[in-house]
Amino acid sequence: MTDPQPGQPPQFSLQVPDNAAVGVYSNLVAVWHTPYEFTLDFAVTQPAQVIADEAGTQRAVTPALVVSRVKIPPAAVFELMQALSKNERLYEERFGPIQRPGPGAQDPPMYPPGS
Repeated sequence: MTDPQPGQPPQFSLQVPDNAAVGVYSNLVAVWHTPYEFTLDFAVTQPAQVIADEAGTQRAVTPALVVSRVKIPPAAVFELMQALSKNERLYEERFGPIQRPGPGAQDPPMYPPGS
């Protein structure tokens, strides 16, 4: 085995275990951080439920089941954002602009509301 050349980025060979090969579906992601890591909670929304608070005011709440939690170091956030941006551009070059859901769409946006 040879040592990597100085200044050359490492090359990786990703290996996906059989139990993860299918992947999981997510239509919502919540992002939060500490001084040491960023956490991405990927979730699937469930049908909205009407709940009443202590004062009796009703509101709709959409439960979301976390299907995967990914933690990354702060230094990796920039590379993740670059990779997403590059892949979005490549996707749109091949398939056309990504259509965002309009008002009243069933699927929520891919970020937590109110953030």
